[in-house]
Amino acid sequence: MPEEKLVLGPYNPDATEENAYSYRDEHNLIVKYSVGKGLGDSIGGTQDAYMIYNDPKLIEGIENCWQYRHEYKGKDYKGKMVGIRHPDYEEPEGLPPFHLGRKMSRDHFIYTVVSLRLWEIRTGKKSEKLDQIIKATPFGIRNMARWTLPLILWTKAIRGNKVALWWYLAQNIVIANLFYIPLWKLGNKICNWGEEVEQEDWVPYPDGERLQEQPKYMQWISKITIPSYALQFAGIRLYVVPETFPRMKKALMNSNLKMVGKTNYVQQMLFGKKGIPRERIESYVSMKGGRWSGYLNKRNDRNMRIHDKNYTENVVDVDIARFLYNETQLD
Repeated sequence: MPEEKLVLGPYNPDATEENAYSYRDEHNLIVKYSVGKGLGDSIGGTQDAYMIYNDPKLIEGIENCWQYRHEYKGKDYKGKMVGIRHPDYEEPEGLPPFHLGRKMSRDHFIYTVVSLRLWEIRTGKKSEKLDQIIKATPFGIRNMARWTLPLILWTKAIRGNKVALWWYLAQNIVIANLFYIPLWKLGNKICNWGEEVEQEDWVPYPDGERLQEQPKYMQWISKITIPSYALQFAGIRLYVVPETFPRMKKALMNSNLKMVGKTNYVQQMLFGKKGIPRERIESYVSMKGGRWSGYLNKRNDRNMRIHDKNYTENVVDVDIARFLYNETQLD
């Protein structure tokens, strides 16, 4: 008898604070019931929610963050297409020139492209807005965030360029095996961050350890050793890459899998691992701090902890694990 799918949701765009930590706002973007609403990262949360719940309104929300603008918040853009994090997002005053909170980031550009490409795959239609965004986004997406060769190849690959796809996969396989994996192993050996634990064994800061309280050299090593959130990006980018070269794609997934945390089941599934324990996915409860792009070991640099409330709607980090389990683990 076939294994039953894990239950998702419920998804309620109008969920109240009593039942949900996140909801779909009037701009059709996913925000949080928290201080600041998480506006600066709303496109990322919206991409996750669309991937799980397939709500077309969320695509409208992401598209509306990218508009041809003449003047926006006191700056003249001369009719160019400009992306914003959220229509209500106000860039904090006094940020350093290279602070991640400034302007549209490369991360949100990737979230946007993944979402619109996923919409194309699911609907069989072509997104003109996606082509416009890729074409209009300048080389300097933001300070310290430029178009890199892998990003250029990836955007061309998902638009059907087979040569770009081959080079994207080949380049990343080489880089992962020559640089990322050796550095990851060396960094873990020097710093002894340890294996990731299950969430029920996790001791959050201040009772538990955190990267910020470790010696400066460990913090520096963490910066040059591929972080969990970068692996998460690699996973979602591969999720929408065509299957034109399946062996190469699998080779890259296997390479990335070597750097994934022991209990980061979402990344493991994104990179093709089988045999994920059903009970671990079924029993997982929602956490603050972005569990699937962070760490549950001494390399953690976030306020990672289980939510105080037992939310019942729009539980994105729970449902993305269940969604991927149903998609990748069931025969």
